[in-house]
Amino acid sequence: MPETAPAQVQRLIDLIAWMSQRDTNTSIPYRAAAKHLGVSTETVRRDLDALVSLSDEFKPWLASLTVGIVADGFVVESRGSFRRPFRLTPEESLALMIGLAAARNGTAIAKKLGSAIAAAPSAENVETCYALGPTPSAHVEQVLSVARQARDERRKLDINYCGSAGEPASRVVHVHQVVQHGGVWYLVAWCERVHAFRHFRADRVLEAKLLVHDFKPQILFQPVRSAGDLLRTDRTITATVAFSARIARWLKERYPDGREAGDGRYVVTFRVADAAWFAREVLQYGAEAEVVEPESLREAVKKAVA
Repeated sequence: MPETAPAQVQRLIDLIAWMSQRDTNTSIPYRAAAKHLGVSTETVRRDLDALVSLSDEFKPWLASLTVGIVADGFVVESRGSFRRPFRLTPEESLALMIGLAAARNGTAIAKKLGSAIAAAPSAENVETCYALGPTPSAHVEQVLSVARQARDERRKLDINYCGSAGEPASRVVHVHQVVQHGGVWYLVAWCERVHAFRHFRADRVLEAKLLVHDFKPQILFQPVRSAGDLLRTDRTITATVAFSARIARWLKERYPDGREAGDGRYVVTFRVADAAWFAREVLQYGAEAEVVEPESLREAVKKAVA
């Protein structure tokens, strides 16, 4: 029984819709298209010939139809009614959920969106799992990347942390949350050394290493939800740098609050929040600058050179 025109039209519609709604524009083998449509490869080739030979009278119906034929397959695409439905990338979906969760009366919509996205965090937890903020330095970004992996995979994190006392110390922590406030990023984590939650500034983490051991979330965990929860940890470290007498007179203009030492060197006190920034600031003067204290920042400068 010969094929009818309505049957071919329906098949052409199915073919164009199927090809246009893919996430890639790579070619499809004739055999794969034939299997999808339930016809022979010869029928697929005849259908393509029909599309290519369409006159201008019918092309507006197909809304900017594009047909490309290669050696082992073909591409058919339409930017009209057959194009793929609106679709968000995982990152776009997550950003939308964060915005909805923070908006007034937006949690209900965020829940509906979250239920439709595989592996998405719940709307109740999205604010405590993710944070939006300014772009951090390369060092801080590396620390945050490892910390987020530790949080998501519930693996312990070994950090070399330079606290407010100014000396570094190794700690094993369980990261529960990553947040930022005022341009400063924090790791909210359970510290095995003190058996309590602490807020670790990411810019004071000199090194971060992911361990193979996992951890169970603490039932005592209280997510940080306001700036007031972070204020007690928002302190800087005092560092002392001595500049050689050779460049002292130029440094007085840049750092007018410094003082002259008995040996002619110019001594400047810095308030340091980001060890990586401090290392860059000192290293621009090469051998003409010496970090006097604390030892933790001396080590940070040495590692930046290595």
